Amino acid sequence: MKNHISPLGAFRLKPLLYRSIFASSLLLPGVSQAVDCNSLVIWNGDQAYSGGAQVQHLDIAYSANWWTKGNDPESRSGPYQEWSNLGACNGGPTNTPPQVSLTSPLNNASFSENDNVVIGVNASDSDGTVASVEYLVDGVSIGSASQAPYDHSWTASTGNHEIKAIATDDLGANATAIVNISVASVGGNVPPSVTQTSPTADSQITVGDITLLTADAADSDGAITQVDFYLDDALLATVASAPFEHSWTATEGLHSFKVKATDNDGAQTFSSSVQVNVSSGQVGGACAGVPAFVAGKSYQSGNEVENINHKYRCDIAGWCSSNAAWAYEPGVGEHWGDAWSDLGICAIVPEMTITSPAANAVVLANTSVDFKVDASDSDGNVTQVEFFAAGASLGVDTTAPYSVSWTATNTGDIQLKAVATDNEANTAEETLLVTVSNEPIVASISATNTSGTVTLGKTVNFTATASSVVGEITAIEFMVNGAALSSDSNEPYTASWTPGSMGSYTITAKATDSQGNSITSSALSINVIGAPVGQTHKLIGYWHDFVNPAGCPMPLKEISSKWDVIDIAFADNDRNSNGTVHFNLFSGDIHSTCPALDASEFKQDMAALQAQGKRIVLSLGGAEGNITLNTDADEANFVSSLTEIIAEWGFDGLDIDLESGSNLLHGTQIQARLPRALKQIEINMGGDMYLTMAPEHPYVQGGMVAYSGIWGAYIPLINELRDTLDLLHVQLYNNGGLANPYMSSAAPEGSVNMMVASVKMLVEGFKLADGSQFLPLRDDQVAIGLPSGPASANSGQAPTQNIIDALDCITKGIACGSIVPSQHFPNFGGVMTWSINWDKYDGYNFSGPIGDKIDAMNAEN
Repeated sequence: MKNHISPLGAFRLKPLLYRSIFASSLLLPGVSQAVDCNSLVIWNGDQAYSGGAQVQHLDIAYSANWWTKGNDPESRSGPYQEWSNLGACNGGPTNTPPQVSLTSPLNNASFSENDNVVIGVNASDSDGTVASVEYLVDGVSIGSASQAPYDHSWTASTGNHEIKAIATDDLGANATAIVNISVASVGGNVPPSVTQTSPTADSQITVGDITLLTADAADSDGAITQVDFYLDDALLATVASAPFEHSWTATEGLHSFKVKATDNDGAQTFSSSVQVNVSSGQVGGACAGVPAFVAGKSYQSGNEVENINHKYRCDIAGWCSSNAAWAYEPGVGEHWGDAWSDLGICAIVPEMTITSPAANAVVLANTSVDFKVDASDSDGNVTQVEFFAAGASLGVDTTAPYSVSWTATNTGDIQLKAVATDNEANTAEETLLVTVSNEPIVASISATNTSGTVTLGKTVNFTATASSVVGEITAIEFMVNGAALSSDSNEPYTASWTPGSMGSYTITAKATDSQGNSITSSALSINVIGAPVGQTHKLIGYWHDFVNPAGCPMPLKEISSKWDVIDIAFADNDRNSNGTVHFNLFSGDIHSTCPALDASEFKQDMAALQAQGKRIVLSLGGAEGNITLNTDADEANFVSSLTEIIAEWGFDGLDIDLESGSNLLHGTQIQARLPRALKQIEINMGGDMYLTMAPEHPYVQGGMVAYSGIWGAYIPLINELRDTLDLLHVQLYNNGGLANPYMSSAAPEGSVNMMVASVKMLVEGFKLADGSQFLPLRDDQVAIGLPSGPASANSGQAPTQNIIDALDCITKGIACGSIVPSQHFPNFGGVMTWSINWDKYDGYNFSGPIGDKIDAMNAEN
C-alpha cells in the first residue's frame, strides 16, 4: 500500500517503479567474463550510445544499460548506473567463483532422530570475499551466515535428507556442496524408500502436455501413508495410496521434480531431484536454436529469445529481466518495446486441426477409433503428422489424409496429440481429451454454485453431462435422495433445487440413450445448513494465505471466534492474464518451513464457521494484486473463473481490494467492466452474493480533493453496485490523514475525528471535485478499516479507546471529537482490520477489546 499525498502523486508512480526495476536488476549477481574486444569501438565521451551498445575503455568491455552520453564507463558501471562491466579485454582476469565444501556431516553419515547435526562449511574466494553461505535441507533454507566460521546446527528428523551449502561471493558467483545423510527413528523405525519413476531427465515434454508423474515407494517395517509430489520445491500434490501418480499440465521452462514418502511412524524420505526441460515446441526458420523467453530470467543486452513465434533482442538488461506485472514480456502488453527489439517472425508453422475424435468424446474401450487430422502449410508442404495417445507414439503418416487407427485399452481421461511438421522443420501441435469407458454410456453431475454446503432456502443449480458411444442421449433425469426432481432432454442438461429442510442430500443424474442404455452418475453430496444469524455490527478481518513476519498461514479453525466476516486474501490474475482469476491455497515454499494447508480441511473449517453464522468471502487484489479486464473475453473469463472458484470452495461472496498496483483509474476498462462482471457472478450464485469493498481512502473520500486518476476512482463502482453492496470498509491507514469537508486540515490517522469523518461522508454524502455529489449509503453498508497492530501497517494505528469512542459517536452521538454526525446511526456496519493473522501474532490486542465492544453493541440492539 502506498501513500498518496496529492493528485500528482499518482502520476509519479511509474517513473519510480522504473527506477526500482533498474535498482533490482542492476544488483543481480553476475560474473565478468573475458571478452574479445577486437570488434569493439573505444569509448568516446562526445558520442551518444543507446541501450545495448558495447564499447571498450582502458582494456575493459562495457555495455550501455540505456541511452548515455559523457558518462565514463570506468566510474559509471556500478548499481543504478549507465554501464555494465562485461569483463577484461582479450582474456584478462575474470571473477572466479568461490570454493565451498561440507566438512560435516560426512556423506552417507547416519544419525538418530533429534540429534543435533552440525553443518560445517569451508568457504573461500581466491579473487574476492565470501558474501554469504546458505544452508538447505531437502531444498528448504534453514539459515545463512555472512562471516566465518560457517557453521549451523539442525535438529535431525527421521528419513533420508540432502544437506546443501551454497556459497556466494562479493560479485554474485556461487558454488554448491551437497552431502546425503540418513536419520533413524529413536524407536528403531526404518525410513521408507522412494524413487521417482516418471518423468526422467531425458523425458521429451512440450508445453500443454498432460504428464503423468509417478513414484515407487515402500516401507520395510510398516506402510506408506502418503507420497508428496514436488515441482520446483513447492508441493504439487499428495497421494495417499498406490498407485502413486499425479497428472500435471506441463508449463514451459526448466523444472525440478522430486517426491517424498511418509510411513506410518511419520518417517519421511525424499527422492533425488530430476531436472526436466519443457519446451515450447520445435521452432524452425529464423529462430532455430534461439531459446524461449522465460519471465524473470536474467537477460543481458544483446541476448536473443523466441516468444509467440517472433525473435526478439534484449536492449535494456534490467527491463528485459523484469517479471513485474506491468512489463516486459517481448511482444506482450504496451511497454515491451522499451526493453526489446522485434527481429521478425520465426517461421510460418503448419496449420492443423484434429477432426476425429471430437474433444471430450467418449470412446468405448477395446474398440478401434479413427484418429484423423487436417494439416496444411501456407509457405511449403507438410512432410509428416505424428500421432500420440497418453504421450506414446501411435505412428507417423506422411501423406494426406493424415490418420491412424487407435485402440484404447486403459480407461479414464486420455490426451490425444498430433504434431505436424513442414519442409522447414517447423512444427505445430494440437491436443484434446477423450474419455475411454467400459460402458456404452457415461454421465456426470456437478453443482454450479456451491462446493457442497448451502444455506437453507438457497437455490442450487445443477449441470449434467452425458455421452453415448452407440446412440444419442434422449433424456437426463435429476434425482434428490433417489426421488425424481426434474428431467431435461436438451443440452445443456440443467436443473434447479431449493432445499426445504436442513440435512444431507445426494443428487444424481440418470442418462438414457436412443438404444435404451442407461446409467446413473456418481452421487453429488449436498449439506444444507441453517441461515446465518445476522449481526447488526460486525468485526471483519482479513486472513492471509502467505508467510510474513506474522508467521505461517493458520488453519481457519484456529482463528478467534470474535470475527463475523472473514476475508480470505488473496485471489488475483497471473502475469499477462486473460482475465482468469486463480485462488491457490498455501502449499509450502522454499523460503520457510511452514506446513502446507490441506484443502479438504480448509473447506471443512469454512463450512463449520458458516454454520456458526460467519460470512467467508474471497478477496481480490491486495497491495500487489492485479486484475485484468480489458476486453469482452477478459470479462467472460473473469466471471467464469470466479464462479467456478466460489462453487468449488464454498465462499459466500467476494471482497474487492484493488489498490495502487491494480491500475484502477478513472476511464479505465476495469472501472467500466468490473460492476457488470460482479452482477453476473451474483446471478450465477443464485442471487445470493455477499459483497464487500476495501478501498484506500484516496479512492473514495479522495474524490473530494480531485476526481481523476486514482482519486475517487472507486466511486463509479460503488454507485453501480449500491443495491448489492453489503459492506464498504475504507482503509484509514498507510495514506496519511483524511481530507474532509468538516475541518480546514486533514483529520489525523488514528484519531476519532478521522474515523467519524470517514463514516459521516459516506452515510451523509459529500461534494466531489467535479461538482457532482456522492449520495449517501445506508449506515449498515459502512464500516471503518484499521490496522490490527503495530506491525500490520506502515501507519494509521488507532488507540483502542479512540476506536471505542468513534463507535459510540457514530451510533449514539457521544464521545465525539470536533466532528459530530448529523444523527445517530444505530445500524452502523462495524470495524474491519488487517489482519486476523497479525492480530493473533499480537496476542489478540485488536479482536479482544474491539470484539467485546462489537458484542456489547449488538447486545444493546
